Amino acid sequence: MRSTPFRLFSKERGPVNNYRIPSIITADDGTVIACADARLYGGSDNPNRIEKVICRSFDNGESWSDMRFAVTECGADREHSSAAIDPCLVFDRTKGTLLMLYSHTPAGVGILNSRRGTGFDSEGRQIVVYGKRRLALGGDGKLYDGAKATEFCVDGHFDVLANGEKVGNIRTGEGGFSEYRTSYMYIAKSFDNGVTWTTPECISPSVKEDYMCFIGAGPGVGVQLTEGKHKGRIVVPIYFTPRFWPLMECAACIFSDDGGNTWRRGGAMGENRKRLGVFKVGHKLIADGERTSEAQIVTLPGGGLKAFIRNHSSRRRVAVATSTDGGETWHDYHYLDIPQPICQISALNVMDGDREATLVLNAASENKREHGVIRLSYDYGETFAHSLTIKEGEFVYSCMTQMADGSIGVLYEGSTMHETVDFVKLTLDDIKSSTEA
Repeated sequence: MRSTPFRLFSKERGPVNNYRIPSIITADDGTVIACADARLYGGSDNPNRIEKVICRSFDNGESWSDMRFAVTECGADREHSSAAIDPCLVFDRTKGTLLMLYSHTPAGVGILNSRRGTGFDSEGRQIVVYGKRRLALGGDGKLYDGAKATEFCVDGHFDVLANGEKVGNIRTGEGGFSEYRTSYMYIAKSFDNGVTWTTPECISPSVKEDYMCFIGAGPGVGVQLTEGKHKGRIVVPIYFTPRFWPLMECAACIFSDDGGNTWRRGGAMGENRKRLGVFKVGHKLIADGERTSEAQIVTLPGGGLKAFIRNHSSRRRVAVATSTDGGETWHDYHYLDIPQPICQISALNVMDGDREATLVLNAASENKREHGVIRLSYDYGETFAHSLTIKEGEFVYSCMTQMADGSIGVLYEGSTMHETVDFVKLTLDDIKSSTEA
């Protein structure tokens, strides 16, 4: 039976007033790990100080641990703070490792002003701008001007030191020092199902190219292939912008074949499906109505993948695309008869007895972020046998997991005020017994 919604991430349970962007996953031992953005200076996207918070449940969502921070950032106000925005969790079931991917931006940077480039030089060193100088952060913590070490070094808090004294911070821009003003893809790992996390590592040099501006993960969850040629591969949906004015967005994925140690980027979803005169609309030239961004992916029999994609088509319908090579290329881009108001979509494969089913959840309205509807499919999201309204009224981002008892945990934003991320538990029978069309 569907539970009463519980405000899992809220000011009543945590230290800040605004939470967004749900991600939820179940580990092999049954632990349920929920993650969200803690937005310190209001509910807006970056620029803002945005950090990652975690809650865990050991009884299939009946009770939850206190909120704890997994990723922290720097800054004392909105415009002078760095951000870790949009979590995407994925569980490597071959190694028992929980991975979290997200986008990091330095102070003052968001999707609308993220500059082109990876933020790294030809030697793989992170670029640090200081006035008109372009320095590079070496593996020894020193800042280099070309091959020559400067008097500056950077500590573990991103503070710039000279002769042992703090003179700036590369994430907040203090002292005139700043990371190159673009966005970065980061990964953190947990080997104890979300209790502790490794120091986040930037993987931008592997998955981002110089023509790209913003790059973001998911948000939501990634998947791991369990059969086929690429068995064991971890696949995480991403999107990027080849330019920020006019804003162009393109959905894609990244993948790892070694448990998240190294990553590659796959092809764009919906590549070259339309022309602008003589120009093909691809991942570097995107017409406004053909923009794709946030996606969620499910696995298909034999090792295939299917993505459910937020898009800007005037159809106002959820788009899908399919990959048969582990995310390296995508094809069969088309639209489902599911309304969407240009908003993130959640999708998940679950077991319904001895057969696999697919759940799709979104704000099922053409015009507003409202009317959260979950749909049940037995053909991987092409047609839907049952549907159930999770919430009337405002409904924004969401994420789902199947818990150890077979029930479905849904984490969602129930308001455009962005103050809470709520949790509700339901069963597949709740959906199947619904009388909704």
